[in-house]
Amino acid sequence: MTKRSLPALIAMNVVLLLALVLISLAPAPAIGQGFASARYVMVAGPTTGRTKQDVIYIIEMNTTRVVAAFYNASDNTWQVIDGTSMLGAIRR
Repeated sequence: MTKRSLPALIAMNVVLLLALVLISLAPAPAIGQGFASARYVMVAGPTTGRTKQDVIYIIEMNTTRVVAAFYNASDNTWQVIDGTSMLGAIRR
């Protein structure tokens, strides 16, 4: 080990340490789909007759089924309002 190699090793360790800190502080990407064959989209929005609660519309993209549900805070339950096929609703 020569006198020049020690500063080079220290500099390399500092660079590697900074890279490790930057990678660990960066947020992980959000993963929304757990299964490759099922694709879902969830959209929150208002509905008729409910002024203090928004509804969550869950759309299954492969079959175009839609389910509307909301969270009832008074009894801590999810309540499904209705479900239908988007293609069936368009064809009517």
